[in-house]
Amino acid sequence: MGSEQNLLFAVVFLSSLLLSTHAITDAPSPSPSSSQIFSIETNILTIKSNTVNTLFKPSSEILDFCKDTENPTLCSETIAPFMQDMFDPIKALEIEMEATLNQSMKVSNIISEALTNPNTDRRARGALDICKSQYKSIAQTVKDAVELLNQQNVVDAYYKFSSVISDQSTCEDAFVESRGVTIPFADDSLGVFQLGGNCLAIMDSMVNNRNRYFLV
Repeated sequence: MGSEQNLLFAVVFLSSLLLSTHAITDAPSPSPSSSQIFSIETNILTIKSNTVNTLFKPSSEILDFCKDTENPTLCSETIAPFMQDMFDPIKALEIEMEATLNQSMKVSNIISEALTNPNTDRRARGALDICKSQYKSIAQTVKDAVELLNQQNVVDAYYKFSSVISDQSTCEDAFVESRGVTIPFADDSLGVFQLGGNCLAIMDSMVNNRNRYFLV
């Protein structure tokens, strides 16, 4: 079976696997781009099936690409499903950045739901308001950084993206400072931290090892 057929099968498999929690309305095209695949609201952090890991076994290039990141395993498992053919470091970074965006949007939805829920502890509302603002900033920052990356401007993308971690930390600090409440999305917040940290580590490597990545 060809690589494109394998990827198509894998996308269909993932869609059916997550159908109980995500509504998928559009069938994948024979050769879906990473942005098309990421438009399906899946949480890559929860995909732990041995079958999926077998289908998307990371190549040696991906493993080497991810080895110095915040979470190398998460990095390789995030990128591998969307890069089964020739390895492209810029595209791999874009995939990791898109994963960060998707994870941050998931947290944003959790925050919005908590703020509109009348049963939410009033002591947590101040922290949730801060987090809402921080995650709005994170989403816009990632989008801007992706645009810079599309222009092959890794240096400015790196500096732009660096605020993602500080914004994520500001949200968590808001809950630390709110007595009697705990952050209701700790695991998802950690996901943003790890994916964002992966992106920064990759960009740092690219900026400081231009010859390795053939950047101009």
